[in-house]
Formats: sequence, structure tokens, C-alpha cells
Amino acid sequence: MLAPAHAFDGLSFASDQANHKIESIRKSLLAKSWFGFDLDDTLHEFRKASRAASSTVFELISQTCKANIEELRTTYSTILSQKTSNAFADGKSSDTYRKERFSALMKSHSIDFTDTTLDQLAAAYKNSLESSLEVKPGAVSLLRRLKHSGKKVAIVTEGPEDAQKWTLEKLGIASYVDVLITSNRFGRTKVDGLFGLALKHLEINAHDVVYIGDSLEKDIYPARAEGILTIAFNETESVVLDVTDFRVDSLRKLETILRS
Repeated sequence: MLAPAHAFDGLSFASDQANHKIESIRKSLLAKSWFGFDLDDTLHEFRKASRAASSTVFELISQTCKANIEELRTTYSTILSQKTSNAFADGKSSDTYRKERFSALMKSHSIDFTDTTLDQLAAAYKNSLESSLEVKPGAVSLLRRLKHSGKKVAIVTEGPEDAQKWTLEKLGIASYVDVLITSNRFGRTKVDGLFGLALKHLEINAHDVVYIGDSLEKDIYPARAEGILTIAFNETESVVLDVTDFRVDSLRKLETILRS
């Protein structure tokens, strides 16, 4: 028996209409054997953690070389967009990527450095990143419910394989994940065939999985292009109760619908 619409953690729709839509969505989702997730900014606060880690590096450079932190931040933003444009699909380790970015930053500001300097900056970045890691509200409870319901969980994400494994462990959610699929390991970005490779790797059809991600361009549209049912997750937008264009603004609401 469905609860009244007003009980769905703030979902406010006309009760009959909302309950009908929620029930339709719930049945469609629970028919799936696999639940796929993006990782960064879907299951955890990646932007917040990476900003904190980058700031730690800028402060260290500034203390040593008297460089302007805001100038370093601006330059690094440009370098980051250039260095990550291939979504880490060339198979390097997270440590290598970070040192490449820090090396480019120091060269851009004519700052002398050694390999030891890069080692220290990479270590400081990683330590700060770990201390700033934070799961999204409702993520652990949602993953726990899925596993208790017998569902398989796959992470399909862009990023270095070693860093994403490390992130899952540090967040304390690795035990809920059956498979990790990264652009780094498979050599493809999400917009260049990663979802198709994921289906082949899992040996499943598109209708067996639903995928949850925070980016329309990198998550939702390419997953849909493979025939995968999707859930767009954006904390700043409104909920859309449409099974073909389902959108939520919190993982708690998604769990509420699944357990209703």
C-alpha cells in the first residue's frame, strides 16, 4: 500500500496522481537486476573534496615560493580542464596525473621544483582529499537497501582506477559495490562508448540496469543512448516523476520510493 504523496520526504504532488507515478517508477526500478551509479558528485562530494585538496597544494606552493594563491588557482583550473579532457582514459595512475598537473602549474609560474617537490605536493593533496571525503546524504542507506533487496551494484565512472577504488574504500561503501568500471581501465570515456563496454563486461542487456548520475551530458544522455533506463540526480533541481525522464534531488527520496 502506497503512503500518501506528502510522506515522500518532501515530494508534494496531488496524492492520486503522485502515487500512480511513484508506483509506476518503483515497479520499473525494482524490475532491474543491476543498479549503476556514477561516483564523483553522485555518491560523494567530489568537487568539495578536490577543491580543499587543491587549496592545500596552492598554500604549500605559496608558502615556499611566495606565489599568489588566486593566480595559482586560476592557472590550475585551466590546466585541470586540459589534462582531464580525455577523462583519464589513457590508463595512468592517479599519482602520475596529479604530478603532471602540479608540474605544469609550477612551470606556468616559473617556479623551480624537483621530483621530491612533486612527491610532497601529491602526498599533501591525497591527505587533504581523504580528510575531506564525504558521502552524499542517503547514499549509504540507499546502497544498503539495494544489496538487501538482492540487487547488484556497479559503479561506472570516469577517473583513475586506483583513485576510484581508494575513494570507495575511504568512503566506507566498497562492500556494497559488486563491480567498478572506469574510463581509466577500459580506455573509453562515457560519451565515447564506456556504457556499451560496461554492458558487455557485465554480460547483461540494457533493460537489466538502471543508471544514476549527476551529469546529463556525461551520464544520462550516453546511458540512454545504449538503451539504459536513467535517473538524473541534481540537488538544485525539482523532482520529475516520469519513468522515462526520472529526476531526483536527493538519494533519500530515491530510497523512499524504492521502499514504499
